[in-house]
Amino acid sequence: MLGSLHEADGNAGEGSTARSGHTLPQHLLPDSAGSGQPLAFEPGDEDGWHRLARGYRLAGLLLTAHRMGLLRTLAEHGALPVDRLAHELVADTRLVAAICRALRGAGLLLAADDGWRLSPAGQRLATDPGAILELDAMSEDYQRWGQLDHYARTLADERHDKPRTYEEEVASSEHAARRYASRLTNRRRQQVDRLLARVEPTRPLVLLDAWGGDGYLARAVCARWKQVTCTVLEIPTIARIAREACAGYPRIAVVTGDLLRDDPGMVLGGHTVDVVVISHVLQSLSARRRRELAVQVSRVLAPGGCLLFSEYVLRWNDRDSLDVLLWAVGRTSASWQGEPLQAAEQDMLLRGSGLAAVDAWWVTETTRAVLGVKTAAGITPALRVLAPPDAGHAG
Repeated sequence: MLGSLHEADGNAGEGSTARSGHTLPQHLLPDSAGSGQPLAFEPGDEDGWHRLARGYRLAGLLLTAHRMGLLRTLAEHGALPVDRLAHELVADTRLVAAICRALRGAGLLLAADDGWRLSPAGQRLATDPGAILELDAMSEDYQRWGQLDHYARTLADERHDKPRTYEEEVASSEHAARRYASRLTNRRRQQVDRLLARVEPTRPLVLLDAWGGDGYLARAVCARWKQVTCTVLEIPTIARIAREACAGYPRIAVVTGDLLRDDPGMVLGGHTVDVVVISHVLQSLSARRRRELAVQVSRVLAPGGCLLFSEYVLRWNDRDSLDVLLWAVGRTSASWQGEPLQAAEQDMLLRGSGLAAVDAWWVTETTRAVLGVKTAAGITPALRVLAPPDAGHAG
């Protein structure tokens, strides 16, 4: 879970409501969102600075409406005159009126005879649980991004107090843990489907989902493959949530532990597994700790066992995902000591831990999966790689 939190900190592209299947109106998204094109300014792009300023202000407007409860209030009441709306929000009437006019320009509100009401897009945004979770995350993150200069100077002072991390909050607060687990599941749905679509088991499997959140991947595996039993490994606050979510799945066990602090062999009681899945963990570690963890995990694989991990990865060229680069900025501002993971390094982690690198594929624009096998004479790998679902048939 600890590493997965770095996926869910609100700084990477997989967190956008558009990419997670939710309902932000298309015109609220950057012009190149989802296109694979950089959002940086191009030569001759005279409108670039205007789009930058408008996007920053639009994000602030949307988060203000969310924090004030403006969208939620209109969802509950249907329509309200501006003075009544301001009274409900305990806010200045003139400023609320200006905010409503701007939200109308963004396509989220409609002006009616009986006051302001939500547009269809605004209604979806106000009532979609996934979108609400993302807005919560953005609200927490927005202030830090507006003060990166402050964080940069604070971190340069060796006497500074180490900031309380999101990981520490989740580890100590059930409320924060439940919110995190919901956000992680919301963001992982598409990734899990694409990850599992490229592999299939060759034998009955025991699968370990390390830092598995509420067990969404384990539940998807059990629904897809009938001869698989899963173990979800999580820290105590998240493990309690996973046990609740997986209560109706007899082939899923939830155990408490953290492979960043505990030896995998000890956590598993000396048993081996056929497959270990790790998602968005290695990307947040130092290069040395990545290597150590990969080696430790490989030791608990049975002969023919597979390590399948997917991470935010840099291609390390001028077409790198801006989402990943921004994610790295956000993590570093929180006193992160790691470095962004590169595709070549991701492959070397498998080979360095004694595994044969079998295949690699991009699960999303920013997330790359790799599959390694613990080879043994006469033993078939536990997972078979399938062709991409959209691959054409050979002539």
